[in-house]
Amino acid sequence: MPSFLRAPLMSDFSIKRMSTSGDPLADIVALRLDRRRPSNMMDEVHYLAKTEIGIYQELIDHLYCVPNWVDWQQIEHARRVQSTFSHARSIATLTGSLIEGYCQNRALLAMVMRGHLNQEVVRRVHETNQIIHSVDQTNTLKPGGHCHRTLSEVRLSNAMLRKGLLARNWAEHHKDTPLSQLDMAFDMLEFGYIATQGMERLGITLQEDDKQAIHHFWRYAAYVYGVDEDLLTENLEQEASLYTQLSQRNKTIRKEHQLMSRTTLDGLANDVALNLPPAMIHEFSRVCLGKEKADRLNIPEHSQWKRRINFYITANRGATFMYYRIPGMSGINARVNNYVSRNMLIAPQEQRSKQVDRKPQFKQSA
Repeated sequence: MPSFLRAPLMSDFSIKRMSTSGDPLADIVALRLDRRRPSNMMDEVHYLAKTEIGIYQELIDHLYCVPNWVDWQQIEHARRVQSTFSHARSIATLTGSLIEGYCQNRALLAMVMRGHLNQEVVRRVHETNQIIHSVDQTNTLKPGGHCHRTLSEVRLSNAMLRKGLLARNWAEHHKDTPLSQLDMAFDMLEFGYIATQGMERLGITLQEDDKQAIHHFWRYAAYVYGVDEDLLTENLEQEASLYTQLSQRNKTIRKEHQLMSRTTLDGLANDVALNLPPAMIHEFSRVCLGKEKADRLNIPEHSQWKRRINFYITANRGATFMYYRIPGMSGINARVNNYVSRNMLIAPQEQRSKQVDRKPQFKQSA
């Protein structure tokens, strides 16, 4: 059966089917596990797959079965490009994509309304930061690689959250499934399509072959994450179409969305995912989201940071020009970008040790 993404718009039937579908394999496994750290739960699944086989082995088989359309050269190409511009890509994802995703995910909104705001913000920031940093390693998406393992853990964590929400009478108040296939597909768009848009707003416009490689990277990542094959877009045009279709599901910005956005942006500084002052993070978010979305989410403006962010955008344009147009400069450019990344980004393993005493690299001028 041909994918419905080849049509200009999803049919009502397709939307309904995907909005009421979870992740069957992970959901059955989650029913038999107790809630723990995602890494510990994944270790248990591997252990049970060896001792009990059954559904546990089915999940492992799916995770380790590589589709025949996967091109490892394309994936390695994408990994190098994303690592080269990791600082801009991380800022675009954490301050733009992640915030936009809140406006589409009803399950997260429901958990916030039940008093789990801080818990959900910490969880989402930590998971997003883990996925961002897992991209940097060679062979990271190959079965057993760092990003492959991280996506598998987040997939199982989603299934546990879905189980908890369904057990708390979700079906009585909603007509869809929490953390549905549509939500999962949008999660992957946050790291691919939306993050690439954010990078362009930060001054880094990638060439077409690099965009295609990044799309391929996150297409396979979505497969590992448990996204249905009908939502695995085959090219950039389908990816853009999917984003348009999914972003139209929920255009209403509520106070809960605004609260989650502000709390997340403040948390990025407090939990040291970004080594930047909160006001600067707010201003980066306005750039990555665009003025209209930022205003609707009530993200404050901080005019004192605009000049520095404009300088950062100009520097990125120059770095991108050298990367593509000046032979022999790609290596130097990569080292400069890595230096910037080390000063602006904090790896997940460093978060706890730096939560209390963090001194920003960028100080606000008087």
